[in-house]
Amino acid sequence: MNFLLAVLGLLSCFAISPVNVTVNANSCYLYQEPSFESEKVYVDEEAFVLNHGDTLTIIEEKDNFALVQTIDNTIGYVYKFYLAYPDDYQIYPTFNASVRNNNSIIYNLEKEKTTYTANAGDKIFLFEGYDADSEFTAIQIVLENGSLYNGYMLTKDVSPNGISASLIVGITIICAVATIILSLLFIKKKKTGSKH
Repeated sequence: MNFLLAVLGLLSCFAISPVNVTVNANSCYLYQEPSFESEKVYVDEEAFVLNHGDTLTIIEEKDNFALVQTIDNTIGYVYKFYLAYPDDYQIYPTFNASVRNNNSIIYNLEKEKTTYTANAGDKIFLFEGYDADSEFTAIQIVLENGSLYNGYMLTKDVSPNGISASLIVGITIICAVATIILSLLFIKKKKTGSKH
């Protein structure tokens, strides 16, 4: 945190005009470094949460994150696609998955059901990766009002780009059949060889 304060002090010396933005996600965290794997920023022993409509001042941008300061002087990195810039179109992330089933329930960050649902083909962003064995997958989706919603969906309702569930099943079946055929051929060859 001292590093962040030092950066803020250094930038103020150069009189850079601040850029004010608003949070366009329903809620999101501040991080100590520009990465989702980084430690979150804590205030009073609780992870600091930004909410939709909060106003922030950008200190600097780094990759897909922005170092920001809140109105109560809390500093940290936020994913820049959660921000709405002034006099600009809303920037959305490059979506890397889609919804598999109609009326898929969207869960909040505590994995509780919300009233929001998504339909097959809706574009989503998987910001914590994809694990087919996990019950839930962290997603970001654009709601009807244009805001980004961060939450979870059941993994069975998520279809990552480039991965087809039927293709995975098909490949698994082909591998299993090939293994059985090769085993049978090996056994047959072994029996034929033992007759000599």
